[in-house]
Amino acid sequence: MKNKKAFIFHCWGGQGRNCWRGWLADKLTASGFEVVCPDFPNTMEPQLTEWLAEVRKRVKKFDKDWILVGHSLGCPTILRVLESLDEDERIGGAFLVAGFAKDLGIPETRSFMEKEFDWEKINSKCEKFVVINSDNDPFIELREGERLAKLLNTKLITEHNAGHINEGGGWTKYPRLLDLIKNPD
Repeated sequence: MKNKKAFIFHCWGGQGRNCWRGWLADKLTASGFEVVCPDFPNTMEPQLTEWLAEVRKRVKKFDKDWILVGHSLGCPTILRVLESLDEDERIGGAFLVAGFAKDLGIPETRSFMEKEFDWEKINSKCEKFVVINSDNDPFIELREGERLAKLLNTKLITEHNAGHINEGGGWTKYPRLLDLIKNPD
């Protein structure tokens, strides 16, 4: 394991430790990771500027020891974090679960999608991307996961009949994600 620091990003309406995220944080901590798993502000009416400020409040400078793990709205948040990194910042990996990078027609999340993503910069700031989507997500079509994986020059991992890969679908633990993080190659 080369990465020893993990920042976990929750979904719209979520909290840092609900769903499988608290379980993952505990497992990573037990494996020697420093883990940041905050509750982002105004989770029901999130604003990108507030979420990015929360990230920078917790981490002043990212380096290759960091991995970022996002669920749903946490994924475009990670992409925006990567766009905002300084010249000398780069992370080791990003794990995007039930991710998307387009306007889903949800007014509360629009601030995350107002401008186009800078895919060249995003790709230059992360050594490895892992994109995981479900083939029956009620909110995010599998083809959006395919598009996201293509834009990030990686392959899509498909979870079958996993819904939104959240607590409502029974996802309170996520051993496959833990294994992908701990055994990146």
